[in-house]
Amino acid sequence: MIRKKILKTVTGIFVTAMILISCSKSGNKTNTGPPSGDTDTVLVNLGTNIIVPAYQQLASATASLDAAVTTFNAGPSLNTLNDLQTAFKNAYKAWAGCSEFEFGPATDLFLTTHFINSFPTDTVTIKNNVGGVTYAIDGIGNYAAQGFPALDYLIFAYGNDVTLARFTSDAKAAGAKAYMAVLSASIKTKAAGVVNAWSKTGGNYLTTFINGTGVDAGSSLSLLANAYIQDFDVNLQNFKIGIPIGMYGPSVLPIAPAKVEAYYSGLSVQLLVAQVQAYQKIYLGGLNEKVAASKVQNGSVSLDAAIQTELSTLLSKIQALPDPLSAGIQQNDPSIGDAYTEIRKTTVLLKVDMSSALGIKISFQDDDGD
Repeated sequence: MIRKKILKTVTGIFVTAMILISCSKSGNKTNTGPPSGDTDTVLVNLGTNIIVPAYQQLASATASLDAAVTTFNAGPSLNTLNDLQTAFKNAYKAWAGCSEFEFGPATDLFLTTHFINSFPTDTVTIKNNVGGVTYAIDGIGNYAAQGFPALDYLIFAYGNDVTLARFTSDAKAAGAKAYMAVLSASIKTKAAGVVNAWSKTGGNYLTTFINGTGVDAGSSLSLLANAYIQDFDVNLQNFKIGIPIGMYGPSVLPIAPAKVEAYYSGLSVQLLVAQVQAYQKIYLGGLNEKVAASKVQNGSVSLDAAIQTELSTLLSKIQALPDPLSAGIQQNDPSIGDAYTEIRKTTVLLKVDMSSALGIKISFQDDDGD
Protein backbone atom coordinates (compact mmCIF):
# COMPACT_ATOMS: atom_id res chain seq x y z
CA MET A 1 0.00 0.00 0.00
CA ILE A 2 1.06 3.59 -0.61
CA ARG A 3 1.17 4.58 3.06
CA LYS A 4 3.33 1.64 4.17
CA LYS A 5 5.85 2.39 1.43
CA ILE A 6 5.77 6.09 2.25
CA LEU A 7 6.16 5.59 6.01
CA LYS A 8 9.27 3.46 5.49
CA THR A 9 10.73 5.98 3.04
CA VAL A 10 9.89 8.98 5.21
CA THR A 11 11.69 7.40 8.14
CA GLY A 12 14.75 7.11 5.94
CA ILE A 13 14.45 10.71 4.90
CA PHE A 14 14.28 11.87 8.53
CA VAL A 15 17.50 9.97 9.22
CA THR A 16 19.09 11.48 6.12
CA ALA A 17 18.08 14.97 7.24
CA MET A 18 19.67 14.43 10.62
CA ILE A 19 22.88 13.20 8.97
CA LEU A 20 22.97 16.26 6.73
CA ILE A 21 22.52 18.59 9.68
CA SER A 22 25.17 16.73 11.64
CA CYS A 23 27.61 16.91 8.74
CA SER A 24 27.09 20.66 8.44
CA LYS A 25 27.82 21.12 12.13
CA SER A 26 30.86 18.89 12.10
CA GLY A 27 32.44 20.63 9.14
CA ASN A 28 32.34 17.62 6.82
CA LYS A 29 30.51 19.77 4.27
CA THR A 30 32.25 22.68 2.62
CA ASN A 31 30.27 25.74 3.71
CA THR A 32 31.75 29.20 3.38
CA GLY A 33 28.54 30.87 4.57
CA PRO A 34 26.27 33.15 2.64
CA PRO A 35 27.74 34.94 -0.36
CA SER A 36 29.06 38.41 0.29
CA GLY A 37 28.56 41.55 -1.74
CA ASP A 38 25.65 43.31 -3.35
CA THR A 39 22.54 41.18 -3.86
CA ASP A 40 20.70 43.82 -5.92
CA THR A 41 21.17 41.98 -9.22
CA VAL A 42 19.43 38.89 -7.92
CA LEU A 43 16.68 40.88 -6.22
CA VAL A 44 16.14 42.97 -9.34
CA ASN A 45 15.69 39.86 -11.46
CA LEU A 46 13.45 38.08 -8.96
CA GLY A 47 11.28 41.12 -8.41
CA THR A 48 11.13 42.51 -11.94
CA ASN A 49 11.14 39.37 -14.07
CA ILE A 50 9.46 36.78 -11.86
CA ILE A 51 7.34 38.14 -9.01
CA VAL A 52 5.72 41.15 -10.70
CA PRO A 53 4.90 39.28 -13.96
CA ALA A 54 3.38 36.43 -11.93
CA TYR A 55 1.13 38.86 -10.09
CA GLN A 56 0.26 40.63 -13.34
CA GLN A 57 -0.79 37.31 -14.85
CA LEU A 58 -2.92 36.57 -11.79
CA ALA A 59 -4.54 40.01 -11.92
CA SER A 60 -5.36 39.58 -15.61
CA ALA A 61 -6.70 36.04 -15.13
CA THR A 62 -8.84 36.96 -12.13
CA ALA A 63 -10.24 39.97 -13.99
CA SER A 64 -11.22 37.60 -16.81
CA LEU A 65 -12.75 35.25 -14.26
CA ASP A 66 -14.81 38.03 -12.72
CA ALA A 67 -15.99 39.10 -16.18
CA ALA A 68 -16.97 35.49 -16.95
CA VAL A 69 -18.97 35.36 -13.71
CA THR A 70 -20.78 38.55 -14.67
CA THR A 71 -21.58 37.18 -18.14
CA PHE A 72 -22.78 33.86 -16.75
CA ASN A 73 -24.96 35.49 -14.11
CA ALA A 74 -26.56 37.68 -16.77
CA GLY A 75 -27.36 34.69 -18.98
CA PRO A 76 -26.70 31.23 -17.57
CA SER A 77 -26.27 28.71 -20.38
CA LEU A 78 -24.05 25.78 -21.23
CA ASN A 79 -21.83 28.07 -23.31
CA THR A 80 -21.41 30.75 -20.62
CA LEU A 81 -20.84 28.02 -18.02
CA ASN A 82 -18.10 26.46 -20.14
CA ASP A 83 -16.48 29.87 -20.56
CA LEU A 84 -16.70 30.42 -16.82
CA GLN A 85 -15.11 27.06 -16.08
CA THR A 86 -12.24 27.80 -18.48
CA ALA A 87 -11.65 31.22 -16.92
CA PHE A 88 -11.69 29.65 -13.47
CA LYS A 89 -9.07 27.07 -14.41
CA ASN A 90 -6.80 29.73 -15.93
CA ALA A 91 -7.05 31.93 -12.85
CA TYR A 92 -6.49 29.03 -10.44
CA LYS A 93 -3.35 27.98 -12.30
CA ALA A 94 -2.14 31.59 -12.25
CA TRP A 95 -2.51 31.51 -8.46
CA ALA A 96 -0.21 28.46 -8.34
CA GLY A 97 2.54 30.75 -9.63
CA CYS A 98 1.96 33.34 -6.88
CA SER A 99 1.38 31.36 -3.70
CA GLU A 100 5.15 31.36 -3.11
CA PHE A 101 5.18 35.12 -2.46
CA GLU A 102 3.19 35.50 0.75
CA PHE A 103 4.98 38.52 2.17
CA GLY A 104 4.72 42.29 1.85
CA PRO A 105 1.65 43.44 -0.11
CA ALA A 106 0.25 39.90 -0.36
CA THR A 107 -0.10 39.62 3.42
CA ASP A 108 -1.20 43.23 3.79
CA LEU A 109 -4.01 42.80 1.25
CA PHE A 110 -5.02 39.23 2.18
CA LEU A 111 -3.85 37.67 -1.08
CA THR A 112 -2.70 34.59 0.81
CA THR A 113 -3.50 30.89 0.90
CA HIS A 114 -5.57 31.46 4.04
CA PHE A 115 -8.04 33.63 2.11
CA ILE A 116 -7.55 32.51 -1.48
CA ASN A 117 -7.00 28.76 -1.33
CA SER A 118 -8.21 27.23 1.92
CA PHE A 119 -9.39 23.69 1.17
CA PRO A 120 -11.37 21.55 1.60
CA THR A 121 -13.95 24.28 1.26
CA ASP A 122 -16.68 24.74 3.85
CA THR A 123 -19.76 23.70 1.87
CA VAL A 124 -22.12 24.19 4.82
CA THR A 125 -21.14 27.85 5.17
CA ILE A 126 -21.35 28.33 1.39
CA LYS A 127 -24.89 26.97 1.36
CA ASN A 128 -25.84 29.21 4.27
CA ASN A 129 -24.38 32.25 2.53
CA VAL A 130 -26.19 31.39 -0.69
CA GLY A 131 -29.37 31.02 1.37
CA GLY A 132 -29.18 34.58 2.66
CA VAL A 133 -27.15 34.40 5.88
CA THR A 134 -25.32 37.66 6.57
CA TYR A 135 -21.55 37.24 6.13
CA ALA A 136 -18.31 39.17 5.83
CA ILE A 137 -16.30 37.73 2.94
CA ASP A 138 -13.00 38.00 4.83
CA GLY A 139 -14.51 37.31 8.24
CA ILE A 140 -12.97 34.69 10.48
CA GLY A 141 -15.98 32.41 10.07
CA ASN A 142 -15.92 32.67 6.28
CA TYR A 143 -12.27 32.14 5.32
CA ALA A 144 -12.90 28.48 4.37
CA ALA A 145 -15.93 29.44 2.29
CA GLN A 146 -14.24 31.81 -0.14
CA GLY A 147 -11.50 31.93 -2.75
CA PHE A 148 -10.89 29.40 -5.47
CA PRO A 149 -12.10 26.34 -3.50
CA ALA A 150 -15.53 27.91 -2.94
CA LEU A 151 -15.83 28.73 -6.64
CA ASP A 152 -14.63 25.21 -7.44
CA TYR A 153 -17.61 23.88 -5.48
CA LEU A 154 -20.19 26.26 -6.96
CA ILE A 155 -19.10 25.75 -10.56
CA PHE A 156 -18.21 22.05 -10.68
CA ALA A 157 -19.74 20.08 -7.79
CA TYR A 158 -23.04 19.03 -9.37
CA GLY A 159 -22.37 18.56 -13.07
CA ASN A 160 -23.30 21.09 -15.72
CA ASP A 161 -27.03 20.38 -15.91
CA VAL A 162 -27.62 20.60 -12.17
CA THR A 163 -25.30 23.60 -11.89
CA LEU A 164 -27.33 25.48 -14.48
CA ALA A 165 -30.50 24.66 -12.58
CA ARG A 166 -28.98 25.90 -9.33
CA PHE A 167 -28.29 29.27 -10.99
CA THR A 168 -31.62 29.52 -12.84
CA SER A 169 -34.66 27.62 -11.56
CA ASP A 170 -33.55 26.87 -8.00
CA ALA A 171 -35.23 28.90 -5.26
CA LYS A 172 -31.81 30.14 -4.14
CA ALA A 173 -30.53 30.95 -7.63
CA ALA A 174 -30.32 34.68 -6.92
CA GLY A 175 -28.32 34.00 -3.77
CA ALA A 176 -25.97 31.65 -5.66
CA LYS A 177 -25.34 34.30 -8.31
CA ALA A 178 -24.76 37.01 -5.73
CA TYR A 179 -22.36 34.89 -3.69
CA MET A 180 -20.36 33.79 -6.72
CA ALA A 181 -20.08 37.42 -7.81
CA VAL A 182 -18.79 38.42 -4.36
CA LEU A 183 -16.23 35.59 -4.41
CA SER A 184 -14.80 36.43 -7.83
CA ALA A 185 -14.80 40.17 -7.13
CA SER A 186 -12.90 39.59 -3.88
CA ILE A 187 -10.14 37.61 -5.62
CA LYS A 188 -9.95 40.14 -8.45
CA THR A 189 -9.70 43.08 -6.02
CA LYS A 190 -6.98 41.44 -3.94
CA ALA A 191 -4.91 40.54 -7.00
CA ALA A 192 -5.25 44.01 -8.53
CA GLY A 193 -4.31 45.60 -5.21
CA VAL A 194 -1.11 43.59 -4.94
CA VAL A 195 -0.08 44.43 -8.51
CA ASN A 196 -0.65 48.10 -7.75
CA ALA A 197 1.35 47.85 -4.51
CA TRP A 198 4.35 46.45 -6.41
CA SER A 199 4.12 49.03 -9.22
CA LYS A 200 6.14 52.25 -9.35
CA THR A 201 2.96 54.29 -9.73
CA GLY A 202 1.32 52.56 -6.79
CA GLY A 203 2.96 51.43 -3.58
CA ASN A 204 6.37 50.96 -5.26
CA TYR A 205 7.08 47.82 -3.21
CA LEU A 206 9.37 46.63 -6.02
CA THR A 207 11.87 49.31 -5.02
CA THR A 208 11.52 48.31 -1.38
CA PHE A 209 12.13 44.68 -2.35
CA ILE A 210 15.21 45.49 -4.45
CA ASN A 211 16.69 47.65 -1.71
CA GLY A 212 16.08 45.10 1.04
CA THR A 213 19.56 43.59 0.82
CA GLY A 214 21.18 41.28 3.35
CA VAL A 215 19.98 38.07 4.94
CA ASP A 216 18.52 39.25 8.25
CA ALA A 217 14.90 38.53 9.17
CA GLY A 218 13.60 41.67 7.47
CA SER A 219 15.63 41.37 4.28
CA SER A 220 13.97 40.60 0.96
CA LEU A 221 15.95 37.40 0.49
CA SER A 222 14.83 36.16 3.91
CA LEU A 223 11.19 37.09 3.28
CA LEU A 224 11.18 35.40 -0.11
CA ALA A 225 13.08 32.28 1.00
CA ASN A 226 10.81 31.78 4.01
CA ALA A 227 7.65 32.22 1.93
CA TYR A 228 9.03 29.91 -0.77
CA ILE A 229 10.01 27.15 1.66
CA GLN A 230 6.82 27.47 3.70
CA ASP A 231 4.68 27.16 0.58
CA PHE A 232 6.59 24.03 -0.39
CA ASP A 233 6.73 22.47 3.07
CA VAL A 234 3.26 23.28 4.36
CA ASN A 235 1.02 23.80 1.35
CA LEU A 236 2.48 21.41 -1.21
CA GLN A 237 3.88 18.69 1.00
CA ASN A 238 1.27 18.57 3.75
CA PHE A 239 -2.04 19.89 2.48
CA LYS A 240 -1.93 19.08 -1.22
CA ILE A 241 -0.41 15.59 -1.01
CA GLY A 242 0.32 14.44 2.55
CA ILE A 243 -3.06 14.80 4.25
CA PRO A 244 -5.08 13.41 1.30
CA ILE A 245 -2.89 10.26 1.20
CA GLY A 246 -3.03 9.88 4.98
CA MET A 247 0.40 11.22 5.90
CA TYR A 248 1.19 14.23 8.07
CA GLY A 249 4.88 14.22 8.89
CA PRO A 250 5.54 10.91 10.69
CA SER A 251 1.83 10.43 11.48
CA VAL A 252 -0.31 7.95 9.55
CA LEU A 253 -3.91 9.05 9.09
CA PRO A 254 -6.90 7.69 7.17
CA ILE A 255 -6.70 8.53 3.49
CA ALA A 256 -8.88 11.51 2.54
CA PRO A 257 -9.21 11.78 -1.26
CA ALA A 258 -11.85 14.52 -0.94
CA LYS A 259 -9.26 16.76 0.75
CA VAL A 260 -7.20 17.27 -2.40
CA GLU A 261 -6.96 20.73 -3.89
CA ALA A 262 -9.61 21.48 -6.55
CA TYR A 263 -11.53 18.32 -5.69
CA TYR A 264 -14.68 19.18 -7.64
CA SER A 265 -13.04 20.34 -10.87
CA GLY A 266 -10.39 17.61 -10.83
CA LEU A 267 -7.74 20.23 -11.45
CA SER A 268 -5.41 18.98 -8.71
CA VAL A 269 -2.60 17.59 -10.86
CA GLN A 270 -2.54 20.59 -13.22
CA LEU A 271 -2.22 22.90 -10.23
CA LEU A 272 0.58 20.81 -8.75
CA VAL A 273 2.48 20.89 -12.04
CA ALA A 274 2.07 24.68 -12.27
CA GLN A 275 3.27 25.07 -8.70
CA VAL A 276 6.41 22.95 -9.11
CA GLN A 277 7.20 24.78 -12.35
CA ALA A 278 6.96 28.02 -10.35
CA TYR A 279 9.39 26.64 -7.76
CA GLN A 280 11.87 25.89 -10.53
CA LYS A 281 11.47 29.32 -12.09
CA ILE A 282 11.99 31.11 -8.79
CA TYR A 283 15.01 29.01 -7.85
CA LEU A 284 16.65 29.51 -11.25
CA GLY A 285 15.79 33.21 -11.10
CA GLY A 286 18.53 33.93 -8.60
CA LEU A 287 18.35 31.69 -5.58
CA ASN A 288 20.56 29.29 -7.50
CA GLU A 289 23.24 31.97 -7.83
CA LYS A 290 23.30 32.54 -4.09
CA VAL A 291 23.44 28.82 -3.34
CA ALA A 292 26.21 28.28 -5.89
CA ALA A 293 28.21 31.20 -4.48
CA SER A 294 28.09 29.62 -1.02
CA LYS A 295 30.12 26.68 -2.43
CA VAL A 296 28.20 24.19 -0.29
CA GLN A 297 28.53 20.58 -1.38
CA ASN A 298 25.88 17.88 -1.24
CA GLY A 299 27.79 14.67 -1.36
CA SER A 300 29.83 14.57 -4.57
CA VAL A 301 27.98 17.44 -6.25
CA SER A 302 27.31 21.04 -5.39
CA LEU A 303 24.18 21.83 -3.43
CA ASP A 304 22.99 23.99 -6.32
CA ALA A 305 23.27 21.06 -8.73
CA ALA A 306 21.53 18.78 -6.24
CA ILE A 307 18.58 21.17 -5.86
CA GLN A 308 18.23 21.70 -9.59
CA THR A 309 18.28 17.96 -10.21
CA GLU A 310 15.80 17.32 -7.43
CA LEU A 311 13.34 19.95 -8.67
CA SER A 312 13.50 18.44 -12.18
CA THR A 313 12.96 14.94 -10.80
CA LEU A 314 10.07 16.14 -8.69
CA LEU A 315 8.39 17.79 -11.67
CA SER A 316 8.61 14.51 -13.59
CA LYS A 317 7.02 12.65 -10.67
CA ILE A 318 4.22 15.22 -10.39
CA GLN A 319 3.54 15.11 -14.12
CA ALA A 320 3.16 11.32 -13.85
CA LEU A 321 0.40 11.52 -11.24
CA PRO A 322 -3.02 10.02 -12.06
CA ASP A 323 -5.73 12.48 -13.03
CA PRO A 324 -7.94 13.08 -11.14
CA LEU A 325 -5.68 12.80 -8.12
CA SER A 326 -8.53 11.91 -5.76
CA ALA A 327 -9.34 8.77 -7.75
CA GLY A 328 -5.65 7.79 -7.81
CA ILE A 329 -5.48 8.09 -4.01
CA GLN A 330 -8.58 5.95 -3.64
CA GLN A 331 -6.99 3.31 -5.86
CA ASN A 332 -3.61 3.40 -4.09
CA ASP A 333 -1.77 4.39 -7.25
CA PRO A 334 1.98 3.88 -6.51
CA SER A 335 3.01 6.99 -8.45
CA ILE A 336 1.50 9.14 -5.70
CA GLY A 337 3.76 7.56 -3.10
CA ASP A 338 6.74 8.10 -5.40
CA ALA A 339 5.86 11.78 -5.77
CA TYR A 340 5.40 12.22 -2.03
CA THR A 341 8.77 10.61 -1.35
CA GLU A 342 10.38 13.04 -3.81
CA ILE A 343 8.63 15.96 -2.12
CA ARG A 344 10.10 14.89 1.23
CA LYS A 345 13.59 14.74 -0.28
CA THR A 346 13.19 18.19 -1.79
CA THR A 347 11.94 19.58 1.51
CA VAL A 348 15.19 18.58 3.20
CA LEU A 349 17.28 20.25 0.49
CA LEU A 350 15.27 23.48 0.64
CA LYS A 351 14.44 23.77 4.32
CA VAL A 352 17.71 22.49 5.79
CA ASP A 353 20.44 22.88 3.20
CA MET A 354 19.37 25.83 1.05
CA SER A 355 18.38 28.00 4.01
CA SER A 356 21.75 27.29 5.64
CA ALA A 357 23.66 28.06 2.43
CA LEU A 358 21.81 31.36 2.08
CA GLY A 359 22.38 32.23 5.74
CA ILE A 360 18.60 32.47 6.19
CA LYS A 361 16.82 31.62 9.43
CA ILE A 362 13.55 29.73 9.02
CA SER A 363 10.98 31.82 10.86
CA PHE A 364 7.70 30.02 10.15
CA GLN A 365 6.35 27.38 12.50
CA ASP A 366 5.41 23.92 11.25
CA ASP A 367 4.19 21.19 13.61
CA ASP A 368 4.30 18.21 11.23
CA GLY A 369 7.52 16.80 12.66
CA ASP A 370 10.00 18.15 10.08
